Amino acid sequence: MTMLRYCLILCSTLPFFVTHEAAAQPVTDTVEVTVEGAVKAPGVYPLPAGARLADALIAAMPMPVSYVAGASLLRESARAQQARLKAGLLYDLKVLQQSQNEAASKLASSLSRQLTDLPATGRVVAELEPRLMQTRKSSNPVAMPSDIVRYPARPDTVRVMGALDQACELPHQPTADVTHYLAACPSNRVADKDVVHVIQPDGHVQIIGIALWNRADLQAVAPGGTIYVPIAARLMKDIDPEFNTQFAAFLATQPLPNPRVAP
Repeated sequence: MTMLRYCLILCSTLPFFVTHEAAAQPVTDTVEVTVEGAVKAPGVYPLPAGARLADALIAAMPMPVSYVAGASLLRESARAQQARLKAGLLYDLKVLQQSQNEAASKLASSLSRQLTDLPATGRVVAELEPRLMQTRKSSNPVAMPSDIVRYPARPDTVRVMGALDQACELPHQPTADVTHYLAACPSNRVADKDVVHVIQPDGHVQIIGIALWNRADLQAVAPGGTIYVPIAARLMKDIDPEFNTQFAAFLATQPLPNPRVAP
């Protein structure tokens, strides 16, 4: 990371850190976990310090319609790093906007607008099936102050975004491969033609080969998943070779929508 990039990231995230520190809570004997979405008893659950997260989730009772595979754990402690990541990505896109390649410059402007609207959520990858968490301690973390768990209803679409003329939201097809969605939402001329990044609804990211020479076995995308079509490596190698990987990682921090669910 260049010194200029570092300074700009630090300056742009300073208000976040000041607010974050000002909002810090004193150490207490209890922690509060908020459970939202498709659960029978949404609300704030006070737990003894050291209690496991599943205690709150079992009390909240996820509903049969809840999409556990897309549930999200949002942690305050993860937001700062995500804010830095976002600032770095915005800086890289600002540099790309100055490219002599008109298509690359236009794409950078579009991605910058999309990224600006996405918050640093604090989402971390976690297993959030309560009964499974109870039986597997490694999947049942200690509850932390201000933890938020969201259980969405099951979506029925897959999103395609990135190096496209326009992002797409397409109906999910249970037997469809990644290439099915790409065919319906073609990439533009500055896209990487060899790989895409698949962000599954649980927050895991996979890099999938799509060219003839590296095409992977059939790879399904779960409902609510996102396919990120990366920018060609040749355009990013002098800006940040890790840009596409980092952009996909930031997309993975975005929870699925949390609609109101009738009891």
